[in-house]
Amino acid sequence: MRPSFLHKLLNGYFEDPCLFVRIPHEKRAIQFDIGDISALSPSEMFKISDVFVTHTHIDHFIGFDSLLRMILRRETPLNVYGPPKITACIEGKLRGYTWNLIKDYPTVINAFAFDGRAVSHSSFRAKNRFKKEALSTSDSKGVLLRNPQFKVKAMKLDHGTPCLAYAIEEEFHINIDKDLLDKKGLTVGPWLTHFKRLFRENPESGLIFIIEGKSYRIGDLSDIALVTKGQKITYATDISMSTKNIAGLIELAKDSDVFYCEAYFLERDRERAIERFHLTAKTAGSIAKQAGVKKLVLTHFSPKYTECPDLVTNEAMEEFKGSKE
Repeated sequence: MRPSFLHKLLNGYFEDPCLFVRIPHEKRAIQFDIGDISALSPSEMFKISDVFVTHTHIDHFIGFDSLLRMILRRETPLNVYGPPKITACIEGKLRGYTWNLIKDYPTVINAFAFDGRAVSHSSFRAKNRFKKEALSTSDSKGVLLRNPQFKVKAMKLDHGTPCLAYAIEEEFHINIDKDLLDKKGLTVGPWLTHFKRLFRENPESGLIFIIEGKSYRIGDLSDIALVTKGQKITYATDISMSTKNIAGLIELAKDSDVFYCEAYFLERDRERAIERFHLTAKTAGSIAKQAGVKKLVLTHFSPKYTECPDLVTNEAMEEFKGSKE
């Protein structure tokens, strides 16, 4: 089964936490946090359509400028989601440059600020020299992005400042029965991507489309689609160890295939973790275990453990009782 999400951390344990998720069939990518994103190729960076920022500390947001430079002149808008101050932070970044020669550029940046109850949408357009345009505010239970293939949900947590954790979840996964495809006299091709998209929208649709010169209805081909549980990935970093935070993160990460989680301090430094609004490795492992995730991938360690990263991974995995990566 080919996964719908191809995902990777961009940096090591002691560098900026950044998660890149590529969606091959849609030729797009999603980025969680934009600290140091220099590990991305220009092609990968150009594919980023949506950015989900946990909070705007420098190690989670400094890469905005690099991404902006790459997508300048791009026709596809860049959508940036984040905590309540994300719009002001984007506006501040844009005000730091002179934009007198860009009125013909198609660039649009959409900002979506989530405060735990509502989403405020603002836009910055090159044709207006990136002046802020406040567009709308709507109630939200945390689903910030939804399309027929997947959704991205946010949970508002605390890091001494509002901090969001995210889960990207496929509504359901579609595999193609190759044997049945052969029996129908059809071959694998680009048309399958279009078929899957239409099937997700309405599997019983009478909509007609053309394959190799012949007309077919979506409903007539529904038997070639093998529907299974969708993929789920959760990303969380810079979280204080309050009871409310832990409960919220367990809820968000529940049944994830992969849980990317910070493990900033060792349990022996718990008091320091509380002071700095971070998780310990043991707490990260416990959250993963209680959430029933299949795989825990650790990120974002304190530099004080540069010489002993195995202590951090071992502590988390011992609590989780899962495989180590």
